[in-house]
Amino acid sequence: MPAPIVLTQFAGQNWLITPAALAAGENPPASIHDQKFLLVLSGVVMANLEGNSTSQWRQETVSFLPDMAGPQNSGPLNWAIGRFGIPKPPGNFTVGFSLEEWAPFASLSSIYDQHQAIDAGFAVDVWRPTHFAQGVDAFTLLPVNNIFAGLNVDVAVRDTDAWLYRLGYNITLLGKIAFLAQQTPLFESSFDATADGQPPSTTQAVGTAVIDPPRGSIVVVDPPFPHTNKWVQITGTKPSNGSSGVASFTGVLTAVQGDGTYCFTAAIVVPSGSDVCSLSFTNGAFQEFLHVDFLPDNRARVDDITEFGSFARDQVFQVQVILKVGPQSTALITLSGGASGQINYKVLPPFQPLSRQFGAIQLWKGFGNTGSFLATDILVTRVG
Repeated sequence: MPAPIVLTQFAGQNWLITPAALAAGENPPASIHDQKFLLVLSGVVMANLEGNSTSQWRQETVSFLPDMAGPQNSGPLNWAIGRFGIPKPPGNFTVGFSLEEWAPFASLSSIYDQHQAIDAGFAVDVWRPTHFAQGVDAFTLLPVNNIFAGLNVDVAVRDTDAWLYRLGYNITLLGKIAFLAQQTPLFESSFDATADGQPPSTTQAVGTAVIDPPRGSIVVVDPPFPHTNKWVQITGTKPSNGSSGVASFTGVLTAVQGDGTYCFTAAIVVPSGSDVCSLSFTNGAFQEFLHVDFLPDNRARVDDITEFGSFARDQVFQVQVILKVGPQSTALITLSGGASGQINYKVLPPFQPLSRQFGAIQLWKGFGNTGSFLATDILVTRVG
């Protein structure tokens, strides 16, 4: 599936935002930052998509994000912050909307066929939220999940002089206004330009990749489940001579920056039948100081010691790790989406010095573990 076409021009935008009412007996929010809001976005976005055949549909995915908290205090979130006197954090931050429920809708708004229509056609096939973003709360440095990032719409047009000009939308959201800490990217994956079945490029969007497949393979794939970008697939095999090996994708940060707060996020899928799948945090010399395993019994475990959550096979789930590096490094590990679980974990004493030189992350299969797993949207940032 090709990357979505990003739409940025709007013929008109409308919104409504209001505090969500409490149910009978429901406890009120502890503070205005815990207040839930009902947000409705509607409008028309410019698509300008031209057909290219009289016998085949041109099928595309378009993506757009209405103004939520734009410059000059535009958008519904900034309006609500001012209207209800919501305190802002100090320093630099961004504003997002963390969702609990959502109900989007998109439709044709304007079409045109210039000459005689020869089997012309126009379609809006399906719509869905863009992959939710994740962030870090600027007040608490705790994870913020399900951040609304826009709408993806599968559209089609047919005939060489046919145009799908505009799309209408109506998006209903329930959630909380979130103040997100400023983050500097140190590694960001980029697989879309790589041909299917080929190893990921050494050059990523931010940082570099190292591929180590003495056993198994590391390739980019366009998987069969609904998605909007390509994934890296890490596959392990059991050696016939009984020896063990590791197949790993390593994301190398742009720099080792020492003590501070870092945030790792990724979307992962573990297919049915796959053996242990692992995520490691290493120093700049690829020496591990922390790792998370996704086990055959669908449980998640940290450092071969503590089980803390579970995940569903064949479903996308998100992993977020907020790593506070210092004299006593800690990791807040959160699973969400098709998984659940959270643990605030202290890096073990022997590995503390390594953690203070955090320099890379690894997704790997090893020690004779068979099967595969997939990952995308891999991102490491420094917070603040």
